[in-house]
Amino acid sequence: MELPDGVLVTAVLGGRYCLPGGRAERGELRSQALLRQLREETGLRVNSMLYLFDHITAHNAHKVYLCIGQGSARPQGEVARISVVSSPDSELDLHTETRGILRRYAKLRGEEGVKSEAVRAFLALARYIAKVD
Repeated sequence: MELPDGVLVTAVLGGRYCLPGGRAERGELRSQALLRQLREETGLRVNSMLYLFDHITAHNAHKVYLCIGQGSARPQGEVARISVVSSPDSELDLHTETRGILRRYAKLRGEEGVKSEAVRAFLALARYIAKVD
């Protein structure tokens, strides 16, 4: 399972890599929390985002979005390291839930259907934006 465009992951000092994001503050939508957390953790601003799926585990309920970011990612706040993974089977020390989300995302990209087509179109837009910038 390859993720040719790569996926940004972050890690706190001594921690495993996770997808950027975090808990919503009181009165904040989860999508708003993602925008805030991504900026606080990496300095990136989000141009566009596409809701992908809910990923529910025994410990968390994640809302997973695909985002087109603007800027250069750099560790900020509690984040000590940033990396890009191209496979859910990466040898990078990924958190178990992150690896599960990446597997679902890779599977979604390879399927047929409206959601998968939207993901592929969204990624094509991201590649276009990257060329224009």
